[in-house]
Amino acid sequence: MTAGVAAALAPAMLPSPARAAAPAPKARDSALLALFGPMPPRPKPQFTVLETTGIEGGQRLKIEYLAEAAYPPLGEPEDRVRAYLLVPAHTAGQKLPAILAFHQDGPQYHIGKAEPAGLAGDANLFYGLDLFRRGHVVLCPDRFYHAERRRSLDPAAPADNARDSKLYDHRVGQLLLRGRNSIGKDVFDAMVATDLLASLPYVDSGRIGGIGHSAGGMAMTYWMAADRRAKAGISSCGFFELINFYREDAIKRRSAAIALPGLATLGRSADYLAMIAPRNILLTRGRWEWGTRGEWREASLRHVAETEDMVAHARAKGSGKTLDAIYFDEAGGNHDFPPGVREQAYAWLKTRL
Repeated sequence: MTAGVAAALAPAMLPSPARAAAPAPKARDSALLALFGPMPPRPKPQFTVLETTGIEGGQRLKIEYLAEAAYPPLGEPEDRVRAYLLVPAHTAGQKLPAILAFHQDGPQYHIGKAEPAGLAGDANLFYGLDLFRRGHVVLCPDRFYHAERRRSLDPAAPADNARDSKLYDHRVGQLLLRGRNSIGKDVFDAMVATDLLASLPYVDSGRIGGIGHSAGGMAMTYWMAADRRAKAGISSCGFFELINFYREDAIKRRSAAIALPGLATLGRSADYLAMIAPRNILLTRGRWEWGTRGEWREASLRHVAETEDMVAHARAKGSGKTLDAIYFDEAGGNHDFPPGVREQAYAWLKTRL
């Protein structure tokens, strides 16, 4: 993708929406963060160990902790999270950097935390295990409505994307009735997970970062915008302009479940990217994530141009050298986190956490 192609495509993707006179930057940032909806009180960070497994270089704990209290008006029980906590061998008093690993979603509702922990799914997405092997404490929780957080289902229930999508939409409806939304819920859950990481005696609370692929990379980026404790993050093929996602001429029609109510009246997704500075974030983007033939080729070009446009917007607002992007052709430039890109990303993280 050349700069000329990006310049030609980006304006057609994202015209300036009609909105009221822009507030001062800090006020607008606060208003954008408020779009995540009301946040309930976060519980005290504590967890129960369900399983302990020795693995090369340390331990893998399966843990459970409370995300938020029950909500009786809708009959919702306590929202409890199960996660894998990967802990490298360390000496007494040693403080290690930590990573919050966000898994992807889509047809993988049933896999959840097991993928970044290296127990199931795509080996290219075992990034939690990779970073554990590089000396990080890594927390891999089930995200909202995935794996063992799929209420009303046997936790071991096999994949059924149509069923899981409908049940996920139902739970998003519960959030909406409370003035909340799915992105805000991901952010809240990540803050609870950060509380837990920061409470561990072997974690350096000043060196907490994140990583996520696809929807996990999107959740990670919004978490970084909201939580200043997140010092560095890698979003693999994960961050995009929500306004483009729902444009009338979008190449696909989408569920409303991840819409951020009010965004089009205040700004755009790239504004959240800009909020992360002066902390560091890396975006990756496959050049051909939508394919290489017919209308899918143009969609891929627009997808790259969109990322270039978001990066330029955030840098113009002060992100500068704290924001980096990798555009890749490896493995066909697909929606993936292939080995060469992972190595580049991990080398980037090493110098920033």
